[in-house]
Amino acid sequence: MTLWYRLASPRDAMLRGAMRLSELILGHRRREPRERQPQRRTARLRPGVILAAAARAGYRDWRRVLAVAIPVSLLSAAAEMLVDHYVDPADSVLSLTASLSATGISLVGTVLLSGLVSRLISAAERGKAAMTLPQVARSLPWGRLIAADLLVSLAVLVGLVLLVIPGLVILTLFAVVGPVIEIEHRKVFAAMRRSVRLTRAHPWTALMVATVPLALAAEVEALAPEPHHAAEIAEFLIFRGVAEGIVEACIALILVELCFALIDAQPPATAASSGG
Repeated sequence: MTLWYRLASPRDAMLRGAMRLSELILGHRRREPRERQPQRRTARLRPGVILAAAARAGYRDWRRVLAVAIPVSLLSAAAEMLVDHYVDPADSVLSLTASLSATGISLVGTVLLSGLVSRLISAAERGKAAMTLPQVARSLPWGRLIAADLLVSLAVLVGLVLLVIPGLVILTLFAVVGPVIEIEHRKVFAAMRRSVRLTRAHPWTALMVATVPLALAAEVEALAPEPHHAAEIAEFLIFRGVAEGIVEACIALILVELCFALIDAQPPATAASSGG
């Protein structure tokens, strides 16, 4: 076919040119489809755009977000301090119970914060009904969210043990599992597969917007001063409770906005086949 086109006679070329000219004059030329729609879908995937959207959401609802983030972070910090400094490691039952309690407080707080942020952004930017904090707490799929958080944390931990890079890859691929469960109401493993599909389509965006902030947040936690006597407890709680609460709120906002941007960036056919 290509060879035939190249060997077309000059007369054929002239005829085609005349026909195009007549179409232009008569105003009946069909406009060729423009390729701007995919650009509009992917425009929100630029890291700066996602971070700006998260900043706007945080500014709009900072009171409600921090009203959850800081108390949750304070409770988690206090629980960890009690486990590390006031629970006898020799008492295995008490130590295990205290550690599980501290982990549970952290998990519940993370799920509640992420759910609140998701509902706030959905109400402000997606036309969904606004919800109070008690309504958010009652509407969240707690079991699925906690199970997904535990599975992802375990997978990332195993990956980090295996030379760090696999852990960062897993963290990137599963970055939006929680928001996917909240936004699209999926089961745990379906949400994990969905997160992999979304982030694998735009890996550098997920890496810059999700993995890097999560890694930096871990470093902030490592910098927290450890209390060695009663006078340092207040300093510890202020740093861990307030500073980490603000960091956790920022990360929740970024991950939810990233998830919405990844979903919006899908081609219509893909989005329709992935729905549900």
